Amino acid sequence: MTIPMRLTEATEDRVAGMLLFCLHYFLMLMFIPMVYRVTYRVIKEKELGTKEMMSMMGMSTTSYWLSWLAYFTIINTILSTAAWFVLCFYVMRHSSSTVIWLQIWLFGESIFGYIMLF
Repeated sequence: MTIPMRLTEATEDRVAGMLLFCLHYFLMLMFIPMVYRVTYRVIKEKELGTKEMMSMMGMSTTSYWLSWLAYFTIINTILSTAAWFVLCFYVMRHSSSTVIWLQIWLFGESIFGYIMLF
């Protein structure tokens, strides 16, 4: 004879349910100014020939793109932490905070790859 396991009462988070439909739009809107800024700066450097001048002075292409990656990662980390703080402490109190931050941060990093693809 088996005895059914007792379950604790589940909590329902209505705000998290509503965010299921609109959170991705808010995340996209959060990263649009950063995409504009980085794209504008990369194009401005191409117009001015800054990369070519630096390569004439001895800078490698790898260090040039790694500097852009470091710049974008710092800004992405700041934005992701701010969004994570708002989401975890004001909206989603019953979710794993590490997973939420990692998901937002990885989304921002994938946007950097998308910018560099173009």
